[in-house]
Amino acid sequence: MKVSELILDYELYPRERIEPFNVTQMVEALNAGRELPPVIIDRKSRRVVDGFHRVRAYQKLYGLDAEIPVEVRDYKDDAQMFADAVRLNASHGRQLSTYDRARCIAKAEALKLEPEVISSVLNMTLERIGEMKAQRFATYKMEPRVLKRTTAHLAGKELTDEEAEYNIKAGGMHQTFYINQVIAMLEADTVDWESEKVVNTLKRLNGLLDKAMMVRA
Repeated sequence: MKVSELILDYELYPRERIEPFNVTQMVEALNAGRELPPVIIDRKSRRVVDGFHRVRAYQKLYGLDAEIPVEVRDYKDDAQMFADAVRLNASHGRQLSTYDRARCIAKAEALKLEPEVISSVLNMTLERIGEMKAQRFATYKMEPRVLKRTTAHLAGKELTDEEAEYNIKAGGMHQTFYINQVIAMLEADTVDWESEKVVNTLKRLNGLLDKAMMVRA
């Protein structure tokens, strides 16, 4: 089937994003003559169930008109399709991150999948799923919102507009990672003091720290 005929529905994608590095690796593999497994699609909608990175790799190397191997499956609804997508992504390829797994739990519950099904496709116990919900879920406007590691301390809270927006933009590391990056630059004197943008950003950081410390004093 042609690449242009396939639909990448990110609402049913178990991962947070497509990783460019993985796509590049697959392009190199194709150039070396390696055959990639068929992309799994839904017969009715032509949505990709498994193989987002492969589709991007074929597209990057051969273009939208390239015909690629596909395996067609029949699903009765989006819930069954999503369950299969999660099962396939959890069983091979790059491991699902904790954030990916939490997103899958939230999406599966929104699709009314049974807890036992969620547990099975994610290869997680029901107890572990319960722990993850307690550690990585907040609410925003009364709806569940999955937290990244950077904002995991907000678990169980109703998020403000600012907190919800930051959670979208945040990276996936613990807050100390980012703070230590700045500390390391200052201690090693590797800050680009000739850059007006860098200096102004540090001044802004300093002002925000002073304000935050005064509020909490």
